[in-house]
Amino acid sequence: MVQHDIKRVLAYSTISQLGYMFMACGVGAYAAGIFHLLTHAFFKALLFLAAGSVIHALSGEQDMRKMGGLRKRTPITFWCMSAGVFAIAGIPPFAGFFSKDEILYRTFTSNNPLHIVLWLVGLLTAGMTSFYMFRLWFKTFFGEPRIEQQTNAHHSVHESSWVMLLPLAILAILSVVGGWIGIPAALFGSNRIERFLGPVFANGAASEAVVSTTGHGLELALTLVSVLVAVAGFYIAYIFYYEKPGTAAALAERHRPAYNLIKNKYWVDEFYSAFLITPLLMFTRGVLELVVDYGVVTGSGQAAGAATRGLAWIERKQISGNIRSYAGWLAIGAAAVIAVMIFGNSMWGTR
Repeated sequence: MVQHDIKRVLAYSTISQLGYMFMACGVGAYAAGIFHLLTHAFFKALLFLAAGSVIHALSGEQDMRKMGGLRKRTPITFWCMSAGVFAIAGIPPFAGFFSKDEILYRTFTSNNPLHIVLWLVGLLTAGMTSFYMFRLWFKTFFGEPRIEQQTNAHHSVHESSWVMLLPLAILAILSVVGGWIGIPAALFGSNRIERFLGPVFANGAASEAVVSTTGHGLELALTLVSVLVAVAGFYIAYIFYYEKPGTAAALAERHRPAYNLIKNKYWVDEFYSAFLITPLLMFTRGVLELVVDYGVVTGSGQAAGAATRGLAWIERKQISGNIRSYAGWLAIGAAAVIAVMIFGNSMWGTR
């Protein structure tokens, strides 16, 4: 919610949406998880490609603090990306609304003992998703252009070519209508994707039984709540980044520790590096590389080579072609055999 890199915002949102899919699988709503995987493919591909179009329009700039006012400069990118933003935010009748609402409903009506807690977590995440996506939307396309304040690049901002815009247009259409294959009966649909996946997942019949026993009133009520939460996220982003642009900065300044905690991603990367990566590197470089690799693997090879060279040197000394040398070695060998025969019996005894 406080990241400034447009691609980083989308990357973390992907993690969030994957969490939605796993939550669906966790409560046994496998068809709903696959449904969200399908719609997410449409609007997230659209958002990443649209972000690429924005970056291309700004000659490589990715910082949203240097954007703004692109709605008129890049109108096709704006409208296409708007479809993706509304879809991921869960605004009806866009694709993400139906799949996300299905997951929330299945979670609420599941037999999981924590189903209310999980539903509240999903609902809170839906509001956060709406907020940070409309934050991206307002900071990128609305307000005064901020790119000129950083670089004098007024004339360099341009719309992308049709090679880039055509995929955006196709994905924008799918981000609007892609979720219509999963419209539930409560909204006068037939949820065709769940019926299609019913033979694959054993809980298909159970899901229909839940709907028949609870009726459509509960589903409509939960749908209304999720839409209100998405609208609330939009409204907060509208106030913070369009109506009163300095509100977010002032709030961050008043709550600097919390802001820094979120901005630095809870220092997960630093913790991971300090307590996992660094010790692992020390172990691999200090033990595996020095002891095992150089000491055992390389050392054994070098020791075998040195032993081979030493034995070869001894053999060369023995097989020199000199008759006197051969006689000397023969005398030494004979003396060793006689010594063993004489002193061996006295030292170890005989039987």
